[in-house]
Amino acid sequence: MVKNNDNYDLVILGGGPAGLTAALYAGRYNLKVAVVAKTIGGTANLAGEIENWPGYIGSGMELMKKFKDQAEKFGAVFIEEEVKKVSKKGGEFLLEGTDKKIRGRALIVALGTEHRQLNIPGEKELLGKGVSYCATCDGNFFRGKDVAVIGGANSAARAAIYLADIAKKVYVIYRRHEMRCEPIALSKICSTKNVEIIYFSEPTEVEGDGKVSGLKIIQKSPDKDPVEKTLAVEGVFIEAGATPAKEVIADLKLKTEKDYIVTGKGAETNVEGIFAAGDITNNNFKQVVTAASEGAIAAKSAFDYLKMKGGKK
Repeated sequence: MVKNNDNYDLVILGGGPAGLTAALYAGRYNLKVAVVAKTIGGTANLAGEIENWPGYIGSGMELMKKFKDQAEKFGAVFIEEEVKKVSKKGGEFLLEGTDKKIRGRALIVALGTEHRQLNIPGEKELLGKGVSYCATCDGNFFRGKDVAVIGGANSAARAAIYLADIAKKVYVIYRRHEMRCEPIALSKICSTKNVEIIYFSEPTEVEGDGKVSGLKIIQKSPDKDPVEKTLAVEGVFIEAGATPAKEVIADLKLKTEKDYIVTGKGAETNVEGIFAAGDITNNNFKQVVTAASEGAIAAKSAFDYLKMKGGKK
């Protein structure tokens, strides 16, 4: 049992690939370390199958369980708690949840990002059964099939280009008159024969009984009456963007770039004793393997910091 006022050498905020890897490394450095997260595994749990983690092919949830089990083997403590506030008081960091106050002399922020959801019927019910938030994670399951990508920015464009080499047909559903992605990406999409952009359109429902069988959309062209139609697709990739999950750390005044935490080569931030890793940082490749590597670097830097400050608890 975790007591209400536990003190640690290192507290890791976030339980995705970055946080779990940081916990493994911190445990091997003999640090007293706690991982505090609402859900262990983070958004990696949503990947139906991961094929690009070396030596492993399987579900994201199962891979994250392996990460957690290994970190626990080396002494990491896991606290499944929704943190409400993080503050720095003197030389310590205080995490406040619903019924606990957790303190650490160093902090790794590995909160990741949150996918923007559509909140339409069928989205949650068919998640992992044809609905996905990660084309590179799950695209291979739809080889030779018809799929839809929802969104109009760079993430949607990358998903459409990637899926075009796998799927039979790719529909891009976007509510405006022109995609907001980089011109070179749009040019590539427009020159790809099996990709069709449907502008002025919004999804209204994901259809399916146990797996996706269609996507209902409504087209609202300025000079035409609204038209409802159903696209016969087996995959729906929601690429409406993602936002860094950093509201809880607002009081720490971390330096950001386009809302992502800026880090140095050692995963250090602008605040002494705080390190950051994973999708919440300003790296440009959001993958499990890069998040894990950043977590390892952050743990080593936190260990060096604590050693310089006078050892461990």
